[in-house]
Amino acid sequence: MVPFDPPLIYGKDGVLHFPWFSFWRSNPLAGERLSLFVTIVEDVLLQDPDLENARFQILDFSAPGPKLNRELKIIDAREIGRLTAKRKIEMLSVFAEGFVLATEALAQAAKERQEAQRQKDSDIGEQPGLFDSDR
Repeated sequence: MVPFDPPLIYGKDGVLHFPWFSFWRSNPLAGERLSLFVTIVEDVLLQDPDLENARFQILDFSAPGPKLNRELKIIDAREIGRLTAKRKIEMLSVFAEGFVLATEALAQAAKERQEAQRQKDSDIGEQPGLFDSDR
């Protein structure tokens, strides 16, 4: 079970509606990335008996071009193709691997900055700062 707390659900004419707001100005979800998103959200909605029949829509507020104003596009999730379980796992594996590598790279960069600052402080002979935790 995936913990899931939808930001907004409302009922109209006996049907639950689940809108998802996408505020990316450029590069909105499209193609296979949109299919992955819809597939995952549908999997999560199906885990909750109260939400399994909810009508899922994506409210896309992106701009059609770099110099243009945002436009609302309502995407009905029923019209988006779903990924196979195999393809979903492949895409999520790539995401997870990238996330781990990015986390490691950021941790290494922070460690290098901290060491450089420590070296700078010792070179200058500065007194440690009041809030320095590693001294």
